Amino acid sequence: MDSLVSEFYRHYPHLKYNKAVESFISQIENRKLVEDFLRHPSARKEEHLNEAFKAYYFDIRFTSYVSSSLYFHSVNFDKHIRKYSERHPLTLDNQVGEDGGSYVDLVPDPALDIAPFTNYSTLMECLENEELLQAYKTLTDKQKHILDLAYVQERSDTEIARMQGVSQQAVSKAHRKALRKLKSILEKGES
Repeated sequence: MDSLVSEFYRHYPHLKYNKAVESFISQIENRKLVEDFLRHPSARKEEHLNEAFKAYYFDIRFTSYVSSSLYFHSVNFDKHIRKYSERHPLTLDNQVGEDGGSYVDLVPDPALDIAPFTNYSTLMECLENEELLQAYKTLTDKQKHILDLAYVQERSDTEIARMQGVSQQAVSKAHRKALRKLKSILEKGES
C-alpha cells in the first residue's frame, strides 16, 4: 500500500509535502480512489479523484472558516458582555459598608416568602411612630382601607380597584391623596 502512495508522489512530486493531500490519502475511501487510479489510470478515474479531492479540500476550508468564525464571534461576544457588565454593574455585587458585605447579603431569602406585616390586618396595628399613627387616624375610611390593602396585604392598585369595583385611576388617586395628607400632617408637626 505504501508503495502505491510512493508511486502517487512520484507522479505528482509537487504534492509530496502537502498536508491536505497527506490527510486526504490517509482516509480509507480516498486511498482506494488513489490506488484504483494508479493501478488502472484513466481520464475518468483521474477526474473522479480530482473531484473527491476538491470536495475534501472544500470541507477542510469550510470547517476552518467556521471554526475561526466561531472563535472570533465568541471573542467579540465576550468583549461585548464584559463591556456591558462594566457599564451596567449589578448593584448586588457592590460592596456595602466597612465589613465587606454586598447587597446580595441584604436580599431576603425567597424560600421564606413572608410578607412583612402578616401578623396584622390593618396598617394602624403596624405603626409604631405616634405622629404617623395620629396622622393615619385622620384619613377617611376609604383611604385607610386602600393603604391597608396596599401596604399590609401588598396589593397593587389594579388589584385593589378590582376588589372595590372601581377604576385603577380612582384607587391611584385616592392612594396618592392619602400619602400627601400623611406627609402634610407630619411636616406640620415637625415645624
